[in-house]
Amino acid sequence: MKKYLLFLTFLFTVNQLQGQVSITFQLNVEDLRKDGLFSCDSGDRVFIRGSFNDWQGTDYELKKSETSDIYSVVINFENIGDTISYKFIIKKGQNNFFRETDPNPENPDNGNRQLIIYKDSIVITPARFHYDEYFSYPVKFSKNKLKEDYLQFRNILETTHPALYDYTTREVLDSIFDSNYEKIDTDLEFSEFLILMTEVISEIGCGHSSLWVPGKFWNVAPEKLFPLKLVISDNKTYVNGSFSNTQDIPAGSEILSINNHPIHLIIKRLTSLTSADGFNPSYRLTKVAQNFSKKYAFAFGFPDNFNVEYLIPGNQHKTQRIIHPVSKEVIDKGTPDLSELSYRQIEGTNTCVLTINTFSYYDQVDMFHSYIDSVFQEIDKNGIRNLVLDLRGNSGGDPFCSSYLWAYLEPEPLPYFEEHYGKYDTLANPIPKPIYNFKGELYTLIDGNGFSTTGHFCGLLKYHEVGTFIGTELGSTYTCTGNAIYPPLKNTGIMVGTARVRRYTAAVKGMDPKRGVMPDYPVELTQNDIIEGRDAVMEFALSLINSKRQKTVLAHLIKI
Repeated sequence: MKKYLLFLTFLFTVNQLQGQVSITFQLNVEDLRKDGLFSCDSGDRVFIRGSFNDWQGTDYELKKSETSDIYSVVINFENIGDTISYKFIIKKGQNNFFRETDPNPENPDNGNRQLIIYKDSIVITPARFHYDEYFSYPVKFSKNKLKEDYLQFRNILETTHPALYDYTTREVLDSIFDSNYEKIDTDLEFSEFLILMTEVISEIGCGHSSLWVPGKFWNVAPEKLFPLKLVISDNKTYVNGSFSNTQDIPAGSEILSINNHPIHLIIKRLTSLTSADGFNPSYRLTKVAQNFSKKYAFAFGFPDNFNVEYLIPGNQHKTQRIIHPVSKEVIDKGTPDLSELSYRQIEGTNTCVLTINTFSYYDQVDMFHSYIDSVFQEIDKNGIRNLVLDLRGNSGGDPFCSSYLWAYLEPEPLPYFEEHYGKYDTLANPIPKPIYNFKGELYTLIDGNGFSTTGHFCGLLKYHEVGTFIGTELGSTYTCTGNAIYPPLKNTGIMVGTARVRRYTAAVKGMDPKRGVMPDYPVELTQNDIIEGRDAVMEFALSLINSKRQKTVLAHLIKI
């Protein structure tokens, strides 16, 4: 018990009154205040969270002493002998909460502080707040810590990734590993270090391998992100709305430069920092457009404002405007969650639309199967001849879901995978056709977001010539790695996403492993589509179906 008490760095007074024990928790913020990291005048506050309040809320706030930098709060407990785990929390600004970092490293319970209520009173000096590099901005790490993390990063990839040299030779990748390691010759800011590793991992050619930023970075990062939604189409970058409430730049405007950097060079840089299977250009461009605000910040910084040069639709006169940044919270709220699973029949036609934005129903496989069953029973019941399958935005998911859909569309019982892969072993066998298998015309809508097992599924459709593809190149190929893990680096906490399975390959032959399925009818959004909010890909599909129907009717009339 004496050894345990040495780890306690707080002062508390215990008074057992009427079956209760009152404990006074105290925190000394003097060092934080002197370093400019805490200011009560700026509204900074102190709380305590622990096992006694489920590590949530702001009920227990510590109040400042009138004569010192010590904050304290009295909390009543019952039952001598209970063990309490806790940490101090500092709130800065409106929503930024900073929990202590590992204040008691010998405690296996996440390094939390602990206290055993075992007698009436104990007096120990006030605690000091334990914090790491993520307590203030700019987030900066020492050269030694970064070198340690970089070597851990390299070791994770070299010992875990099963297809590290499939698209880039060992010689080339080792050269990039070595040269970027040598660039860590001084302390670096978080973004600088992240870019060094991203330059490596994006050269592997594996979309399942990428870096994930720890959430606590965003606790201190400036709320200065690019506020416009973008679309990249036909080698041009257009405005497709705004994350803020203002429409500073009209939708459909073509972006020419941002803060005096030509947009084509910005896009080129960001795509080079984006992981993709076989360096698929469609996937890279799509991800850059989707995540432009954050990717731009890491590559080019967090500017106070953005000087945007653009062309207004229908006007070739260059216009410049200063627009204000927005926070990550605003970006996240304005980013749609693509998880639609829906079916509709177009009234007055024998055409229906099945939208599947994801196959990620790992915990709801039975639900997905039941839904697909009901859809194709409905299609059979109503004599639907044309099925528009909208897979745009589908980043993949569980092969037990995609293969179930494949069964309804396959021309005969065929395997989904070319080999037996662990728990997906049965998918290498011919998959039986269900009773209500589809016998009509299939039109599949695809885009650069198509990823992982969506590539397997579409690869099978393409290989067996099932239906027609409309849209843009699919973002994934018929083969990919998978079963990724995300171990964190020791010092920075950056998570290194790396695949563990060498290949999940669809049962096809002779297809290009570096390119996604190409559309039979390429359709990209035009400037007018963006301005008018038109779904040009869907409209093209329905127009194609209608034109085929008209040709069939005309041919029938001529024959008569």
